[in-house]
Amino acid sequence: MKIFFSYVSDDQIDYKVEQIVDFLEFQEDIERVYYWQRDTEGGQKFDDYMRYSINESDLVIVLFTENTRDSIPCIQEIGMAKAFQKKILPVFEDIEDVCANIQISRGVCYTNDFRAFCSDLYFKIAKKEARFKEKSPLMELRKYMHDNFEFNKLGYVEPEFRAISKSNNEEEDQKIDYPLVSYRIFNFILFDPLNKGTLNIVIAKPKSGKSVLLASLKYDILHREQLSNYIPYLIIAKNIDLSKEILDALYDNILPETNDRYVSNLLDNIKSGKEILFIDGLNGSPDPKGLLKKLYDFAHSYNARIIITCVPVICDYIKELSLEKDRYIVSELNTFKPSSLFEWIVLNKNNFDQTRPFSSRKIYSILNKVIKEKEKKGKKVHLPILMQNLSL
Repeated sequence: MKIFFSYVSDDQIDYKVEQIVDFLEFQEDIERVYYWQRDTEGGQKFDDYMRYSINESDLVIVLFTENTRDSIPCIQEIGMAKAFQKKILPVFEDIEDVCANIQISRGVCYTNDFRAFCSDLYFKIAKKEARFKEKSPLMELRKYMHDNFEFNKLGYVEPEFRAISKSNNEEEDQKIDYPLVSYRIFNFILFDPLNKGTLNIVIAKPKSGKSVLLASLKYDILHREQLSNYIPYLIIAKNIDLSKEILDALYDNILPETNDRYVSNLLDNIKSGKEILFIDGLNGSPDPKGLLKKLYDFAHSYNARIIITCVPVICDYIKELSLEKDRYIVSELNTFKPSSLFEWIVLNKNNFDQTRPFSSRKIYSILNKVIKEKEKKGKKVHLPILMQNLSL
């Protein structure tokens, strides 16, 4: 059986759409569940995706919420399901949210007891008891990382990024002024469905914060509730054994001493986009160009989400390997904005190990002196005013 899942994108997290799809696809008689965030192909138009996926499906599940009535895509999907004479199964938390022409008796009420809801949903579909996965060793690893991974997020000032041209014409590149992208936008791009299978490369000079960036991204994934189904792995490039197949080499760094017992679990999660691979310090590998090619092929073959950090020499490797331009993104880690740097130092005035190595020391000494003088007088430090005075 194939199922099409219709829902409003804003409801994806709150109503655990990905977890529902995982549960349904684990059932023996459900071959596939189509849903937009995973199954849309790069550049595919919504109408084409909708028409093909609904026509291929035996059943259409519609998640009805207060957002559904104002969602044109959902209304179109319901109309297309009726046009193809597909059975519609409504899922709802409030019965008032269901469209008037949909049979409520066929539906399932969404509850906070997720396991019970899933059981009811599957019984409504197949008229038999559901089966549930055993605890995933990878999710157990995620829980361990959540409880033990330490990162001073409050003391981290989010950097900016600037795209690097993929043209081989240096004169042409110099004419292009690419805009800066914020840390949060960069984070958003990472989880964009269209970003799956694209190699994300962050370049910067040594000691400029690349490793700290990956640690921050890992912390974000571990502690943001809406990303609770994703697992971040931070791997040092020099520890990847290039004599092995890349999947085996990555596995050895993620779950060592488990004798490949869960390698299929890892690969399934990578294919689904739920595993985020952070490869730190590509230039530290014994064969950085060879590792880059392996990671590029792996990302393309399995739709993997991968971020690599490296010094700018990686751009030379990319040209030498003639990588397809649509399969990778190169971003330069931009130095912190002065305002952000001031903020970081004020918040961490007794520790500036993570600050930039040049101007930061001078700024620190000035700020430290001003702050101490104010503290001796019992005055509060008003950051915006202090920054404004120092920037005059």
